[in-house]
Amino acid sequence: MIKKYWKIILGILTGIVGIFFILSKNNSKKANEAKKKIDNNNKTIDKLDGQLEEVKKQKQVAKKKVETTKNKLKTTKKLKTQPIPKKAKVVKSKEEAVKSAAANIRKRTRK
Repeated sequence: MIKKYWKIILGILTGIVGIFFILSKNNSKKANEAKKKIDNNNKTIDKLDGQLEEVKKQKQVAKKKVETTKNKLKTTKKLKTQPIPKKAKVVKSKEEAVKSAAANIRKRTRK
């Protein structure tokens, strides 16, 4: 039948194969855990990218608001430095002046 030393050699070989099998299972578990961690990291990166885009949009909106307020301030400062225009007197023709004076006299006499 099978000699003793062949049994020992076969036992050693099966032991080595068994050890490799156990180590490969352990490595596959570690690889699966690493894949899960990578997926989680990718998800968080995607979330952060979305937040960054929102912040950039808000920053642009804020810059536009600041520019408009600066422009408004400049225009108000310019308006402050300009003298207030005086109202021009309305020059009536002689006929209109006579008519308005007559109307004023009538109002006073009726009271």
